[in-house]
Amino acid sequence: MNKTFIGLLLLVISCKTESQPEPEVKQDPWKEDYVEISYNMSGISKNDNFHPIVQVGTVENTQLKEASGLVHCTLRNDWLYSHNDGGDYNRIFVLDTNGKNVGHITVPNSGNRDSEDIAIDPDIDGQSVIYWGDIGDNDGKYPEITVYRFPEKPFDFSSGNVTADAADRIVLNYPDGARDAETLLIDPWNHHMYVVTKREAKGRVYRVDYPFDTENATTMKKVAQLPFSGVVAGDISSDGHHIVLKTYVQAFYWYREEGEILTKALSREPTQIPYQFETQGESFCWSKDANSYYTISEGKNEPIYRGSRKQ
Repeated sequence: MNKTFIGLLLLVISCKTESQPEPEVKQDPWKEDYVEISYNMSGISKNDNFHPIVQVGTVENTQLKEASGLVHCTLRNDWLYSHNDGGDYNRIFVLDTNGKNVGHITVPNSGNRDSEDIAIDPDIDGQSVIYWGDIGDNDGKYPEITVYRFPEKPFDFSSGNVTADAADRIVLNYPDGARDAETLLIDPWNHHMYVVTKREAKGRVYRVDYPFDTENATTMKKVAQLPFSGVVAGDISSDGHHIVLKTYVQAFYWYREEGEILTKALSREPTQIPYQFETQGESFCWSKDANSYYTISEGKNEPIYRGSRKQ
């Protein structure tokens, strides 16, 4: 083989190599790296864009005596879903926004060891989905927690209580040991799930990426440490823009910009929105249109309070 031919061959190979485009690295727009959030909690200001809290009713059903979770129905403007803390069986209560009893939904393939919150993803391929979080662990002793998932349907209570489709079981564990949590969040923009812990001096936020594994246990990813503790309730509005985390005495509010990851929004100093102190207030939810919010305390025949944004 002569030197001229070899040179031409090398030139062709070189040209082909140089012309190959670099493979595009797809960036995850929802990627979250761990962040330790810090701001001065003594300087949190009150938000003037909300009306004062008002009582709009009383919980009629005395069987709902430990309301530890609350979420607004996405199919009606006047229904709320709630549930008891641990000790009750596998049912979700339905009441209207004034507290009148509608009925309850039995959820097959679920349980209630220590259920603490409930959330809804308003739209997964045209279907709203309910997530029921059996995530409480007062003594920090359970190796796993479970979130139950089932489709929301136009439940018909005209003939009495109803039964949902059998729930999927999403089994979770913490990367850093068992702990207690009372807040379950679903991000409607990416369908990811978040669990916020209660008892540490600085609360922790853990993330579970969608789609969820319903066959094997998933280790959650710790994505944030908060500068406060005692989070007992929270919700992300169905439009994704409004976030609240609530303690027993305060409700902290963040507005999230379009396309913003959750932890970036939480890293900004929040404001306080109106909250009526309750005996053991462990539930909070936004209304379907995100213009109002509701709280209920544990206990029998507790008041239902509503706050609202100024339009």
